[in-house]
This record gives sequence, C-alpha cells and structure tokens, in this order.
Amino acid sequence: MLPILIKHSSSFNSRDVQYSKRTRSDKRTTLMKLAEENCTNPTVLTWLRQNSHTFIKLVDIFNFLKKHIDEEEKKDHSDIVDITFVAHGAIGDFMIPASCLLPLASIRDVVLYSPWNCVTCGALLTYAIASGRLKPEHRNSVKKAGDQMIPKITVSPLRPDNGVWKSFESLREKYGPPGRNRIVIPFILPGKEAESFPFSVVTLALSLVLLQSRFKATVHLDACLGDRSVGQKLDREYLEKQYSWAPDGTGMKCSSDIFTCRLL
Repeated sequence: MLPILIKHSSSFNSRDVQYSKRTRSDKRTTLMKLAEENCTNPTVLTWLRQNSHTFIKLVDIFNFLKKHIDEEEKKDHSDIVDITFVAHGAIGDFMIPASCLLPLASIRDVVLYSPWNCVTCGALLTYAIASGRLKPEHRNSVKKAGDQMIPKITVSPLRPDNGVWKSFESLREKYGPPGRNRIVIPFILPGKEAESFPFSVVTLALSLVLLQSRFKATVHLDACLGDRSVGQKLDREYLEKQYSWAPDGTGMKCSSDIFTCRLL
C-alpha cells in the first residue's frame, strides 16, 4: 500500500501547483485590467497594453506591498504619505517613458536621488531619504520628466541580514522613526535575492495597492542606479542634460550633519 500512498500524494501536489499557477495568472489579468481602467495617461496606457508580458511577477510584488500598506493603514498617518522603497538597483540599456513609473494617480510622484550611473552608500543616506532631510535640489522628480525617455531601472531584494538595512534600523532606534506620514519599505523577499524586477512593475503594483487603500503617495527610491548595460551603451550626453550622469565608480554618501537639517 505504501507506493500507492506516495503516488497519490505526488498527484495531489501537482494539481495543487497547477491550480496555484492558474490562480496567479487570473489575478494578474485582473490587476492589469484594473490598471488599464484607471490609467489616464495615453502613453502609459499604450505601454501597459504592449508590455503586459513583462508583468509576470506583478502578483508577487502586489502581495508583498499590500502586507506593508495594510499595516501602515492602521497607524496615525494622514491620507497623503511618503514611501521610501529600499532595494538594490541598477539601470540598463533599455529606455522607457518616465511617466510609466507613474501609472495611476495613486502615486503622486517618484523621486530619484542617485544620479544615473551612481551607486548609493550607507545607512545615513537611507535615513536621510526616509526622514525627508535631503533638500529638493538634491533629487529628481519623475513627474517633471513627463514622457521623456529614461533608462529602465531594475531592483532586486535585500538579504534579510543586509548590513545597510541593519544599520538603518540602528539609526531609527537611536534617532527615532522617520516620522508621521513617512513609510519605509525594505525590499526583502527571502529566497529571491538573486532575482531582479523592473522598477516599473514595483510602481505599478504599488499604485494598485494604494488604489485600494486610503493613501496617495510620493515614492522615494533608495537604490543604486549604476549602469549595467551590456548592449548598446546609453546616451550619456542626453541623460546628463536630463538629470545627471556620474563618472564610473561614483558613490553617493550622506554626511552625519543631516541630523541638524530642517525636516522637509
């Protein structure tokens, strides 16, 4: 009888996995339809329809972000919040309209801090971004870029024991949380540290999560934007005029005097 029991168990697991895949596919279809129904930018709408095949991981990211936002809704935030998304990051040789990082009105703006081709260094910078201590001239508004073409940004998860994140937690414990209406989301997906995700998938998932919440948010990206292009090189002259292009090997740090800066 033992072999029969084993066979039955294997068959059951297989059906369970297939059902799970179908469920995820159905949910992705539902989310994409919801995004299209609520998108008001023709450029973004066309991009969503033409690139639906790139949103394979949309459901996983949506579920991850929804857990965070559901918890934050219980806190004493107002309806307008700032969300700092902490991850590893890079840019590649593929270009997309900047507006595609703002697919729905639930995300008011996306703010970049690292110049193109620059890496970020240290927990002080993360704390400065999360607490709003960096001045407006030190950052780049994607909303102002409109439909200009920008490099595709990819992000990958932090390890649960990531040193920068652990140091950030120590700073938060020492100097206090970033503040009311400020949410920090570390991109930690155990077991998926080696995977990369288009940042546009993250902002689409987040905009859908926010659409079903009471929040509207400005999203602050705390991630490296080092150039990892492998094919045709990016047009550095164009990108330098658009925002800022850093020489190879440049790192962005933050000095400890941020604690004397007036909060924005």
